[in-house]
Amino acid sequence: MLARLASPSDQRTVNWSGSYSSCDQRFELLKHGPLDLGVKISTSNPVLAEQFRLAMEFWSGVIDMRWHEETGNACAIQLVEGTHEILKKSIVARAQFTDWDNFQGWIAFDPAAKLSRVEMYLTAVHEIGHLLGLKHNPNAKSVMYYLDLEGPEYLDSSDLTSLAQRHKLRPSVHAQISVARTLALVTN
Repeated sequence: MLARLASPSDQRTVNWSGSYSSCDQRFELLKHGPLDLGVKISTSNPVLAEQFRLAMEFWSGVIDMRWHEETGNACAIQLVEGTHEILKKSIVARAQFTDWDNFQGWIAFDPAAKLSRVEMYLTAVHEIGHLLGLKHNPNAKSVMYYLDLEGPEYLDSSDLTSLAQRHKLRPSVHAQISVARTLALVTN
């Protein structure tokens, strides 16, 4: 019997994993229609938890989505405390991708990262964007850019086009959405 060699097209991309509780409603993130997302916030950092909630509010203004906090496994998204194995060297947060194997709906965040409230908020917006199906954007002004740069960040037309292919956008969404519109809440 001959062993079959795997070709690159046979290779599947697998999400990172950890010993976190499952999010049984994670596939709600794949729906195109209105989303109702339970969010489990499992972090010891209360400021991070607050900024994550504000980031969820940002996204609920962009796509047809409602969200509520969930304490059990009926969640679609769970904010977890990342380990060194998951976050590696200088990474402060990491989301799973919905189209990769072993998707659980997790976003790992380093609760001890030395980030300002604004940086926590923008990082949370970015990572939630990944759970909503967005990839990194080559536009340095996009909140989905792979690095956090100084200056205003927004969802550009490329982000919104990609998002609209996966989810129903709010009628009020325009050509680009400034992430700064909720930054006043973050800095107070």
